[in-house]
Amino acid sequence: MKKSKKALALVLAVIMSVMCCSAAAQAATANEYIPSIVIPGIFQSETKYYDGAKVQTNSPFFMDDTLDIVGMALTDALIPIGNLLINQEDKDEQAAYAVANLLGEVLLEKNRCDENGKFVHDIRATKYNDSFRDLSAYDQEYILDQIPLQNYIDIAGEENLYFFSYASFGNMIDTAQELYDFIQFVKADSGSDKVNIVPISQGGSVANALLQIYADNGRSVAEDIHRILFIVPALDGSILMGEIYQYGLLDDSYELYNTMFPALMGEDDMMSYLVNIILRILPNADINNILDIAVKVLIEDYLRYSTLFWGLCPSGNYPACREMYLLDEGLENILAQADWYYGAQCNSDANILQAKADGVEIFDVVDYNYPLYQLVDSYDDVNADGIIQLDSTSMGAFSLGVDKKLPADYVPTHSNCEDPQNHDHTDPNGIVDVCTGLLPETTFYFYNQDHEKTGSNDVIMKLAAAILTDNSFTSVHSYPDRFPQFNVGRNSKGLMRDVEEMKAYDTSKLSPELKAELEDAIAQAEEALNNTVVDINEFEAAKANFYSVCDKVEKYENGEINEAPKENGAYMDFSNALAQIVEVLSKLFYILFGGAGFGDM
Repeated sequence: MKKSKKALALVLAVIMSVMCCSAAAQAATANEYIPSIVIPGIFQSETKYYDGAKVQTNSPFFMDDTLDIVGMALTDALIPIGNLLINQEDKDEQAAYAVANLLGEVLLEKNRCDENGKFVHDIRATKYNDSFRDLSAYDQEYILDQIPLQNYIDIAGEENLYFFSYASFGNMIDTAQELYDFIQFVKADSGSDKVNIVPISQGGSVANALLQIYADNGRSVAEDIHRILFIVPALDGSILMGEIYQYGLLDDSYELYNTMFPALMGEDDMMSYLVNIILRILPNADINNILDIAVKVLIEDYLRYSTLFWGLCPSGNYPACREMYLLDEGLENILAQADWYYGAQCNSDANILQAKADGVEIFDVVDYNYPLYQLVDSYDDVNADGIIQLDSTSMGAFSLGVDKKLPADYVPTHSNCEDPQNHDHTDPNGIVDVCTGLLPETTFYFYNQDHEKTGSNDVIMKLAAAILTDNSFTSVHSYPDRFPQFNVGRNSKGLMRDVEEMKAYDTSKLSPELKAELEDAIAQAEEALNNTVVDINEFEAAKANFYSVCDKVEKYENGEINEAPKENGAYMDFSNALAQIVEVLSKLFYILFGGAGFGDM
């Protein structure tokens, strides 16, 4: 009897231990984070050009050495441009085509695709067939430099972050199919039934194609995907690309001689204003002709063969651009692929809503009220984030333009709000009607945020981490005190790094007063950084104070506190003064001579 009791007790113990282990395993599974796949934006994937034993990684353009480029310019363009300078007239457009062909050779030749939309040369994106945890230190640093999702890693762990890479000049259908396959790989590699995907910028175009592949295959997106978090996605392309394809660069002389190059090169770059002055060496008509022919050659010889770039053409521009560039003999395969993507683009809203109906949770992060780059005629007619128009990133939110408030008698054409009686989606700046967007309940807006600085806004990265790791985060109403639907853009990446460096700084040699001032500046900066509801004036004040104190610390360390400025400081002052002189001259020339070149004068 005792033996049977012992045997029964042993069996019960084994059963209970197995049940406990099973319960523990279930609990562990329930608490595991769903892996997330980042689909980066244009030129955010490391790509390499292979030419035999030679490998170039200075993507995206794989430009040759400066001396080689100068040599090409001297060989191919010197005589035509010299004739134009002497005659002040480009009769046969030789100079225009020489410049256009040189630009194509330097910038796009190595990324050229053929009539099937495949790379002519050996171009490969670095592939990451492991989670972030198992990548090399170099690859980890590269990825975080492109998409700083350290907050996500801190919560979900390195094993739950994956990075899908692709060559931005490549083939849309191939890229989308690779992403489809990569999702299956991540599921198998992580042991998870589903994944999250994070399409960013051009990645939004790739996501359009991905959703269409699911539809074409008769599969529900919900079979593989738990959440989609769009971040400034090009869901309906970029009007910059569409208008450049359809109309070319803007022809207005004011923009050409004042704002175009500072917008492209940076308003603080002296060279951008110097270019404005140098342009006047040539007649205005020939400058515009050179720009028009350069655009024509770059599109006809290179860009129209890239189906990923066709993904950046808005649906409103595509039919006209199709007629202009895709009906030539030999382009049948490109045409078929571009038409397929156009269908995916037109189906985008329907595919997203179907995924949502099937159980996929979909969020969107939008930058707005940042002027479109001054490259096309409609740059001041739309609201944008510098690169992509609001209508594209927000799935249809309405706005009259940058800094243009909706009128008091404005009546929306429709509303997608799920509960108009209880939900308030009012833009505090009065600029955007959120409810005309497809997903007002899960779309977040960042005022005055530059598209290119989205990754440098730590609040956006914290928001992304929260959405991807917290299943109770279901809408803009979930955490309004931490992550309101409307927030403000800021550039905090450098400040975060510098604050961490100064926290580790040895303050033992500082005076007590300076040490206390540094500690206060760090504390103020950290408080501003930790505030996810942005007060931009408070943030900029804390930032300015921090760097002012850091400057004092550096001078104290170098024994310069009470010394006169050294030669280096004088040189910097001279450089700044020279930059200001060049900028003033550039603007003065326009006031005096308008759009005339020196020859025209």
